[in-house]
Amino acid sequence: MDKILVKYLVCPQCKHQLKLQPFELENEEFMEGLLICKGEQCGAWYPITRGIPRMLPENLRLELTNEFVKRFKTQFDSLSLGYEFELPEDELKELKQETIKNFGHEWLEYSRFGWDDPQYDITSEENVFLHKSLLAASEIKDKFVLDAGCGNGRYSYWASVYGGRVIGMDLGDGVESAYKNTRNLSNTHIVQGDIFNPPFKRIFDVIYSIGVLMHTGNAQKATTSLSELLKPNGSLTAHVYGKGNTVYEYIDASLRNRTTRMSIDNLSQLTKRLYSASNVLKRLRLLRLVNVFMRLEDHPHCIFDWYAAPIATHHTYDEVKKWCDEMGLRVLATNEKIPQTLSQRVKDILRSRHSVTVRAISAGALIDGEN
Repeated sequence: MDKILVKYLVCPQCKHQLKLQPFELENEEFMEGLLICKGEQCGAWYPITRGIPRMLPENLRLELTNEFVKRFKTQFDSLSLGYEFELPEDELKELKQETIKNFGHEWLEYSRFGWDDPQYDITSEENVFLHKSLLAASEIKDKFVLDAGCGNGRYSYWASVYGGRVIGMDLGDGVESAYKNTRNLSNTHIVQGDIFNPPFKRIFDVIYSIGVLMHTGNAQKATTSLSELLKPNGSLTAHVYGKGNTVYEYIDASLRNRTTRMSIDNLSQLTKRLYSASNVLKRLRLLRLVNVFMRLEDHPHCIFDWYAAPIATHHTYDEVKKWCDEMGLRVLATNEKIPQTLSQRVKDILRSRHSVTVRAISAGALIDGEN
């Protein structure tokens, strides 16, 4: 962790500033240490481990905290810090814990997906990023950027290449892969945090969340949480799963009702079988047709990602645009394709819209009390 990152962080519980207490350094980078809340009534602290600040509430990092305290007991005890905190109620705690487990496995197993993967490498991911973020390189240069749900960091990489000052945040252990994959980028930082309680000041010119919000348990609330981090005239892109036709939605719900109850090992085995089936369908030129009625990808990572998520809500353009309106954001652009002819309308009813992407901008005036 670079020391400069402390300037942008706050305690996710009380929003006070943080004090850095380093334990181990490596080439001027803080690899192990603590971030201690300066709020007099809070008392929270957050470990820095393997170069990553872990800005999660205690109930989402118990194992990590216990291991950290055991390793640095002498230093920890000298600071006279408490081991237990009064935590706010979190109705989504169990979902978050399951999400950390499943997506943590995914991004460690497929840590190089989108980097040097034979099928999806970092070059091919550039166009994917631009399409899903609805951003141009010129809109990122010299801007503060938040990659909300950064996975293994491949989109953080492109925002960095375009000259952004980038922070990638993720809930699970995918931050381990993101940190390793982006460590050589001086303008990129990785933070483990909760999208509902993001540990940041209101500093961002650009925020994008690609393929994440629908896994949170409350996509609208998660989007609202991110919007509160935008500076005046800041840009927010939400890329979520789209709602398909009736048959597609029924089959998808039925399949996920089973897959989300599977162990990771069993789901990994199912992923291999579905991937084999997708290869056969691809050779027969039937994969696109099958995807009208169910989601079957041509890469094992994509299959695992789709069926492993504990929750995956599907949305429409009208719905996401309404969120923006309620947040006081003005829609700038979408990836929506509106059918013009009768034939196109029929196809639109039958097809499954796998994603919905909306980019909006915040109001230009400062909110009272902010600077």
